[in-house]
This record gives sequence, C-alpha cells and structure tokens, in this order.
Amino acid sequence: MPAEAIDSHAHLYFDRFNDDRDEVIQRAKDAGFVSIINIAVDEATSRQVIELAVENPGFCHAVVGVHPTHSGMPPTDLQDALRSIEDLCDQHPQQVVGIGEIGIDYYWKEVSPEDQERAFIAQLKIARRRNLPVVIHCREAWPETLAVIEKHGTGVTGVFHCFGGTVLEAQRALDLGWYVSFAGNVTYPKAQKLRDAAAIVPLDRLLLETDSPFLAPQPKRGKRNEPVHSLHTADELARVHGTHRRSVLEATTANSRKLFRLSS
Repeated sequence: MPAEAIDSHAHLYFDRFNDDRDEVIQRAKDAGFVSIINIAVDEATSRQVIELAVENPGFCHAVVGVHPTHSGMPPTDLQDALRSIEDLCDQHPQQVVGIGEIGIDYYWKEVSPEDQERAFIAQLKIARRRNLPVVIHCREAWPETLAVIEKHGTGVTGVFHCFGGTVLEAQRALDLGWYVSFAGNVTYPKAQKLRDAAAIVPLDRLLLETDSPFLAPQPKRGKRNEPVHSLHTADELARVHGTHRRSVLEATTANSRKLFRLSS
C-alpha cells in the first residue's frame, strides 16, 4: 500500500484543469493521497475552492483569502471583499480550513507595499477571530513579511508556502513556531539554497505541496503540475534528510492534518 500523502497547496480550480480535473483528483487518490488543500487568491476563487470542497467532501479542502498581488484596491473595496471572505468562513465551516494565501510579494510591482500590508494585517485578524491557520505567500519580501507576522500575528499560526528563502529565514520561520512547505522547485539542479533550507526544517515542521499547476518537479519540469507529482518532491526531501519517501509522507501528512485540523 502507498503511504498516505497530502498536497497542502494546490490551485485545481485553474482553467488548466478544466478538461481533466476529476481525473487529476482520481490519480492522486490512486497514489495514496488522502487530501488536497486548494488555496484561493481572491474573493471569486475563494468561492471556487469551497465549491471543489463541496464536490469532493473530505478530500478537497478550502483556504480562502486575498493574495498580495490581488490586494490592490481601494480600502472600502478591500473591506467588502474581506467581509465576504469572512462570511464564507461562517457559511462553510466544514470546507474552510485556513486563510490564504496572504502575505507580501515584491517581485511583482503592480500592487503597492501599503496595499499589500493592509490586506495582510486585516487577514491575520480574520484568522485570529476564526481560529484558523494562515498560508503565507512571501516573495522577495522576507524582512517585511516576518516583521508583519511578529507585530500582528500573535495568536496565529500557519505555513510559509513554497518556501523560497535562505537557511536563516527558514530558522526565523521555525522560531515563530510555524511550518515550512516546499514545492517542486526544491528538486531543480540550481536550487541548492532551497535544499540547504529544507535540511534544517525538522520533519515534524515540514509540509509537502505542488502549487499546482505551477512548479512541476524536475522529472516533470515544463509540464502542468498536479498533486501526484509531489511524490518526486517527497523523494528529494527524503534525500536531503537522509531518510525514505514513506517517512517524509508520514510526517508531512500528520503535519498537514494537525495544522489544518483535518479529520481525513
């Protein structure tokens, strides 16, 4: 029997899955996956991830929120969007397991730092009120992201998804008591910095993800990513930790269940 696995971060609502979404989910089940957590990027996709969770009860779960690159809107519009997202938490408590993905992204320049930080802080408050974990998106903004969490994230926990920082930044995340998740890019030949960071993350703080349809691992690089491909990422993490795929899957599955309070 294959070891149980959880893809802690996917976007299966994207159009690239329209032709075979059910088959993608079935392939994951056949490979031993027991859950896929779909992550929203705005109000509309927050509704979509809930729909997927309703259609796949106990297997697909929803994380709702406004991505930093989608947060560039007038304050009143942001308030309305976040009020709707918080309402979704109330209306679908069985499906919504977290808030995200939220954070700061300085790689893309379209949204001001002020708008991003405003949305980030507001959603940390939602997570605290709803007692939900958060999924952090951080790109080229580690000092700023950590500073916001340290100042405004008291009582909130979560995961740094698709970790892209250094060993020092991984240690900062661990010092906060949070989880760290790695995607397919940790398998890339030039990604030694990520492997170094992964090596210091203990198995009991590690999550596995695809970020589907993006970042397919090296054996599938250039193709659309899907949950089952994260088994290649698990193999790389096992190599980094000097262990076996099953040990990584057992740990990351337990960690995802604990963080997102999954029963499946």
